[in-house]
Parts: sequence; C-alpha cells; structure tokens
Amino acid sequence: MPRKIEKSAKSKEDALKLAAEEFGVAPEELSYTVERESGKGLMGFLLGKEVVISAWITKEAEEEEQKIKESAMRRASSEKLAAGENPYAPKAEPTARDLAPEERKQKKPHSAEKAKAPAAEKASVSEKPSETEVKAVAEVPAAEKRAPRKNREVTEKSIEDAKYFAAELVHKMGLADAQVTAENGGDCINVDVSGGRMGLLIGKRGETLNAVQYLTSLYVNKAKNSYIKVNVDTENYRLKREETLVKLAKSLERRVARDGESVTLEPMSPNERRIIHAALQDSAEVRTFSIGEEPNRKVVVSLKQ
Repeated sequence: MPRKIEKSAKSKEDALKLAAEEFGVAPEELSYTVERESGKGLMGFLLGKEVVISAWITKEAEEEEQKIKESAMRRASSEKLAAGENPYAPKAEPTARDLAPEERKQKKPHSAEKAKAPAAEKASVSEKPSETEVKAVAEVPAAEKRAPRKNREVTEKSIEDAKYFAAELVHKMGLADAQVTAENGGDCINVDVSGGRMGLLIGKRGETLNAVQYLTSLYVNKAKNSYIKVNVDTENYRLKREETLVKLAKSLERRVARDGESVTLEPMSPNERRIIHAALQDSAEVRTFSIGEEPNRKVVVSLKQ
C-alpha cells in the first residue's frame, strides 16, 4: 500500500499542495480523498472552512519509488555477499531457550491451541447475550445516564469569556442589536440573549441556540482539565421547551396505553431525551428507551410488558 499522509487547509487545492511539498513531488503525481470537510453553513461563517485530505503518490511515482528501493536492496545484498554472509538464508525461528521467561509463558504448543479451539468456540457461543439482555441494554439511555463531569469553580474570568464569545457569535449571525448578559449560576454560567429576531437565534427546535451554547462552552473550557457548564438561553425558550416536552410525553403515555402501539419520536438532543425519560419514568403503563445513533437518536414510548 502506498504511504498516505493527511493535510488540512482552507481548500482541497491548498491541502494537496502541502502534501506534494512533503512528498517532494508535483501535485499532479498525487492521488487523494477528502476525509473531512467542515465549516459549511453557519459554522463555516463563524469559524472558517477546513478541508482534510489523505494523499498518496500515484502509481507511476510509486513504481519509480519501488525501483529505487529494489536497487538499494540489491546493493545491500552485494555488500553482505562480499562480507561472507548469505542474504537469502531464512531466519531461524527462536527456540524456547532464546525466549524471555514472559515469552515462554505466552508461547503455546500448536497441538494445545488446536485442542483448546473447540472449547473457545463453545465459550463464545455461550457468551452471546439473550434477547432479554439485549432488550435490557437497549432500554438504558446510556448517553442520558452518563456520570456528570466534575465542575470547575465559576470565576469572573470564565463569566467574561462566556459573555464575550457568545456576543461575538450572535453579532456575526447578523443580530447586531442583541444584548448579551452572563451571570454566575453557582455550578454553571447562565448566558441570556435579548433583542429582536430571536427566532433566528433559536432555529429549528432550538438547534442554532444549542450550537451557540456548545461553541461557547468550548471557548470557556479551552485548555482546562475540569469543566464549567454553560447555559445559553433567550426569551426563556428552554423552560418553555421543557414544558412542551413534558406535555407531549404525558399525551403519548395516554395514547400508547389506549392503542397499545409504540410511538417513536423525532430525533432529539440528549437533554430533550432526558426530559421525556424523566417525565415517564414513574409511569405504571408505559416505558421509554432510545434507539439510533447521534445525531438521529430517538425516544420510543411503548407498553410495559
């Protein structure tokens, strides 16, 4: 396989030039694939675009490189012959005496390996989880029950960082008249944005607001071993959204209990899924669990068996 290297730049052309410089060949002699392309849409407008490629020397250049390697190998063989060595002699397998004590323990006779193979196969079959176990695992919302990280003490500097970065993001979105405040929430920083056209900041189902909150959190916690939670809100959106989700959960509880059919919700963020799970965790008739992978993970509401 040809040697590959990764390069990142603002465009594929620039990344390819960087790869060509490292290989010492012209860009035309390289093949490449785009591994990642970030910075599209809002994120590209805020943080800039980045393209990551994997590049390698194409077949013609690779063949030339192989010829050079073969020539070097021939020279090395000639030198060994001149010194009275046989470069083509097979390498002897190490005996038990040559092995270190730890390696002797790990070395198993071939016959013993064959004898243990059927037993290993049986063990692997017996270790396969039952259908009940699989369901039990599926019902545990792992992301929602993950242990919280230990918070770092909120300082005036961290509050100023949160306010500064959130304001920069919001203003670059075109909301120049937006007012941003930040305060110490005890174990977190609460950032509030006010002004006109806050619907643009909230976005569809709060996706844009969540993105601003996530980026602000990254900025506040950069180069830190511990963590400060950052909450970004506008027009009390998050409390209203939570009330809406609780009402939805109760409505689905009645529907599933009445019809006996499971209901799968639209993809939600981990925080919104936690709200649904918490709202129905004490229900005597229904249960909830999550399915799918992020960012398309969904909550399922079904009858208790």
